[in-house]
Amino acid sequence: MYKTGELVAQRIESYCRTWRLWIENAEGVISGDSIMSADSSMQATSLSDDIELGAVCSQSWNMTISDTETAFLGKEYDTYLYLMDYETDGILADEKIPMGRFTCVKSKKSGGSVQLTMADRLYFSDKPYVPHIPMPNWNKAVEDDICRQLGLQNGNDYTEVRLLRDKNGRRLIDKNGKVLYSKYFYFKVGSVPKDVTMRQMLSYLASAQGEFGYVDRYGKYVRKWYGKSVKTLDNNTIDLPTLSERQNVIVGIICKVSDDVTLSLGVTDTTQGRVLEFENPYMTESLLQSLWRRIGGFSWYTTELYHRLGDPRFDIGDVVTYTSGADSYDIPITNLGFTFDGGLSADISAVGLSVEEQL
Repeated sequence: MYKTGELVAQRIESYCRTWRLWIENAEGVISGDSIMSADSSMQATSLSDDIELGAVCSQSWNMTISDTETAFLGKEYDTYLYLMDYETDGILADEKIPMGRFTCVKSKKSGGSVQLTMADRLYFSDKPYVPHIPMPNWNKAVEDDICRQLGLQNGNDYTEVRLLRDKNGRRLIDKNGKVLYSKYFYFKVGSVPKDVTMRQMLSYLASAQGEFGYVDRYGKYVRKWYGKSVKTLDNNTIDLPTLSERQNVIVGIICKVSDDVTLSLGVTDTTQGRVLEFENPYMTESLLQSLWRRIGGFSWYTTELYHRLGDPRFDIGDVVTYTSGADSYDIPITNLGFTFDGGLSADISAVGLSVEEQL
């Protein structure tokens, strides 16, 4: 979750607020009333109905702008949201909230406006991956290589050696009693599968570390998994959500390494809870054990909710808590879509199989 100054944070929570979009590049700035409306789409899973390891999804904005003179197509823009200062008609606290770096991939003029589709650099990742580095090589080198080819900065920190911990903050220990460190996630990528795309390679590298990948607010490629709740929502700011009858709980993982090799940990009986299944030709027993200690037992409620006071500080992969007064529900944000028209609202969902599909 993005952190703002106190004044902006207070206004975000208020019904008395007016938002504006701001896009800029080296050629100039477009903001204020020029950006008439917009909506965004962000997700941490490529599946329509379930949480996923190794998803690598591009984020996008659709915008309507009252500017038919500028040539937008193919150009990259930094995108921000800011709150109006009612006293000066300027930017409240002079603080703009970064929302990402996007390339215009579609531009259609209609009347006195233009409709733009803006996407991050992962939009171009479905091209075949041809290594520009010697192979075999380490996973970091492969990830760096793909990011360079896509015009992205790799925002993942491989230099910091730190203790690995589970979702409750406890140190992770292997079966021999050794403390696990982040360096355990270094592994060799021997060869590149035939016809594999850059997106698929990034997916393999992310799932091997128990994470998903996306481009963050600053245009950097990063990986993450769901952590602790960052905010509590109640019925004062959201419409009554749709919640699953019972929690989803990850009880096992199954990884297909090749036609002859399949690795698994935990319970593999899908009637006992959620079993995540994925493919990864680089998976090893030690990698699987490390990621299982991080994600095993992760629980959430399948949810759909409408956030009337859309909060642009939320990031994909954040966890929020909904409280109805008597009960509380942890909701990992797997899908997040903002709608801007001077106001700002958000559709938030946590995907997951229905109760019937788990029986």
